[in-house]
Amino acid sequence: MLPAQWVPATARRMKSMSVALGNAGAKIAGHAEPQGDMSQDSLMSTVSELSALRQEVACQGPRSPSPSLPLPGKAVTRLIEEGGIKFTVLRAQEDTIQTVQKPWYIINPDRSRLASIWQIIMGIALLFVALVSPVQVALLKPKLDFLFVLGLVVDVLFFVDFVLQFFTAYPKTTPHGVVLEVRLSSICCRYMKTFLLVDLATMIPFDLLAVTMQVSEFEDLMGLKVIRSLRLMKLMRLMKTSKILQDLEAPVSIPYQKIALVKFMFILLFICHWLACGWAVTLSAVDAYYPRWIDEIQEADAAYGIITTDSPFRIYIAAFYFCSYTITSVGYGDISPQNILERGVCCGILLTAGLSWAYIIGEVGTIVADMTVEGQEFRKTMHHLNKMMRDQRLPRSLQNRVRRYFLQNRSQSLFVARQTLMRRMSPQLQAEVSVMTNMMWLKKVSFFKSFLAFIEMQSRLGEHTAPFEACVADVARCLNLAAFAQQETFHNVQVLYILSKGLVALNSRIGGLGEVWGEDFVLSDTSLIRPVAGYALTYVELLSLAREDFMQVIQRRRITCPELFRLVRRYCVRVAVYRGILAEARRRQIAALNEGLAQQGQSPDARVALPGKVQGMRPPKAKLALLGSLSSLSLPGMIES
Repeated sequence: MLPAQWVPATARRMKSMSVALGNAGAKIAGHAEPQGDMSQDSLMSTVSELSALRQEVACQGPRSPSPSLPLPGKAVTRLIEEGGIKFTVLRAQEDTIQTVQKPWYIINPDRSRLASIWQIIMGIALLFVALVSPVQVALLKPKLDFLFVLGLVVDVLFFVDFVLQFFTAYPKTTPHGVVLEVRLSSICCRYMKTFLLVDLATMIPFDLLAVTMQVSEFEDLMGLKVIRSLRLMKLMRLMKTSKILQDLEAPVSIPYQKIALVKFMFILLFICHWLACGWAVTLSAVDAYYPRWIDEIQEADAAYGIITTDSPFRIYIAAFYFCSYTITSVGYGDISPQNILERGVCCGILLTAGLSWAYIIGEVGTIVADMTVEGQEFRKTMHHLNKMMRDQRLPRSLQNRVRRYFLQNRSQSLFVARQTLMRRMSPQLQAEVSVMTNMMWLKKVSFFKSFLAFIEMQSRLGEHTAPFEACVADVARCLNLAAFAQQETFHNVQVLYILSKGLVALNSRIGGLGEVWGEDFVLSDTSLIRPVAGYALTYVELLSLAREDFMQVIQRRRITCPELFRLVRRYCVRVAVYRGILAEARRRQIAALNEGLAQQGQSPDARVALPGKVQGMRPPKAKLALLGSLSSLSLPGMIES
């Protein structure tokens, strides 16, 4: 940085010299009139002074001269000197952008391994609070036991988490995207506006005060421990912000509909648990001489010598039984409120249970419908198909064929769904997934096999292979799915076929799953392509790649992926030259045969119609006699050596 008192003088000197240089340059170029006379010596002195001043500015402050400064005697020195002022201004503007560095004491929850472990520990502690704290408030008296010690440990964990919240960065949405807020003041302000009061309330150790001070008044204040249930708000926040669930979902393939069903089952159990604890609290909230809902159960158990009110477990089972049949709208009616407090609490339970049950039923119904959405669409399609065939009065045999085709064609929608998922992936993931899913048939095409070997070699050398894999992804996106019923034929040229389902007859051979033919589809001259007639022995599904689509990919990727263009061109040249030579050889051989027949006094047609021994020459072989018809039925993509 330059001293403040030195900057104005420097700026004035640089401005005056830049004006002088501008006038001189305009005079030399003939674009403008100079302001005043300037000789060549004065121009050179101005340039020298500007160079010295620039060196002086660069060397000011604690930093050493920049390695990008021009070296004397270089050709680019004059260009840098002419644009030096503009360069300096741009650098000054760039340095005004403030970048906040994360202090060492701020915790990044996304990258810290200890923070992830701490989130798991806090999740277990919150689960303890959600299950045990309501039972302690409703049924248990404070005493020194295992649950009391475990509760103190949980309180200590929450106190540590309370302190860590002041030093944990949080994501913040800005015009430039989502960034981590690492400023201590902002973190503290946000925490004080959100969960500070809740955490302070849940850290008050009422049980410890009651046990250590032996004050009986605290027994009447046990209801204050319901504040502990506010910790459940932190449970919801941690489930939203932590990466625990994402870390579990990444390595395991989990059906999300089943996860949602299990989640709502646990929600139902938690609601019943909390309502049961709230219903049990009413027993200790009224005097013993008031009638209570437990009286009838206690009278029934007394006949067997059981005192129900002395067993927290029996009280909890009775309360859970009442809340479970209330929330599911069964309503046996053997347990009912007996006093005004119980009636009020029961009204709250009924309203809460009704809303919760309606929400759970609606969500579960939606999830089950989503799980069978493909089946519903298929049944709707079959309904419209049957109605159409009945209205058109199609023959029964044709109806059976059409219906059988649609029954076997259900997997076509899966291909469309996979293509949609592929488009939603990032380009790099699309490339990697495309290479892995199409590896089987890619290796059966000669130039694709060479291209995959090239990618593997570049990967072993440590080179960047993303553009090559992206080219494979583009080819995979050009694939089209076609389905053919049994006994149908297909013989398009300039199309590469990949059999994905069924059996097909290809001229004189049978093709199964993964069969590839039409490798010479890249040839532009259709006369050099050997057509292959396909016959569907069963219902078949084909993936097809048209030459036009493939060539568009090659042309689009010609700069970033020239290797595939080179391999395809080499293949086309080799196959076209070889097949062109063979075609010319066949033409000349047939011409020679016809000429020999003409010299013997027989027409070529007579020779073909009445084959026999021709004097002076050997009879042609059967393969030569059928060159015009059977020679085109050789195996596709095979190059004779």
